[in-house]
Amino acid sequence: MARSRRTRSDALANRKRVLEVASQVFATQGLSATLADVAAAAGVGVGTLYRGFENKDELIYVVYEPRLRDAEMTARQFAESDDAWTGLVRFIETSADNLAHDIGFRQFVLGRHTDTLGWSRTAPSPKLVELLEQTDARVLEQLTGLVNRAKQAGQLRQDFDVGDVLLVSAAIQSAADFGGASHPPLYRRLVGLLIDGLRNSRSEPTPLPSSC
Repeated sequence: MARSRRTRSDALANRKRVLEVASQVFATQGLSATLADVAAAAGVGVGTLYRGFENKDELIYVVYEPRLRDAEMTARQFAESDDAWTGLVRFIETSADNLAHDIGFRQFVLGRHTDTLGWSRTAPSPKLVELLEQTDARVLEQLTGLVNRAKQAGQLRQDFDVGDVLLVSAAIQSAADFGGASHPPLYRRLVGLLIDGLRNSRSEPTPLPSSC
């Protein structure tokens, strides 16, 4: 019995280590990183990964599912802001920061809108599609009231639709890829430009952060 508990404990410890390392590997190398890359970084054999995860898509799901739940909580938090415009801006900025520092997360989120969703050698898992679609729906549901309040307050342009939040996010993610490792803060300039474009009116442009 003691050996069985020790075996289960070892298995749980290995799984936790694999998930921590996979998160780091995907964040820095992107989703082109292989299971062999993750196994080597975690100091385990590839077989250990396959005993815990059906394929790479399953590992990606387990790594990023909590991050998407966090995105829902972030949307809920800012949707309750007393000042609707500030809440919307804070949501855009926070989401941009979360995505900008994780290559794999950006590739995963954008994958639903491209032909690249699914990174295992087998057929793409419908779980990935369902996870992203459900997250988008829940986030937009949280933000609908916030967007409407910002319009009613005259802070947000009237032709902005809550679905445009996804368009703004995709543009910022592309800017993070464009800046790359040589100009990592570049996406913040686009955030500034986009936020000014969303305002219903302004007396002068908002100062942009440095691109360096």
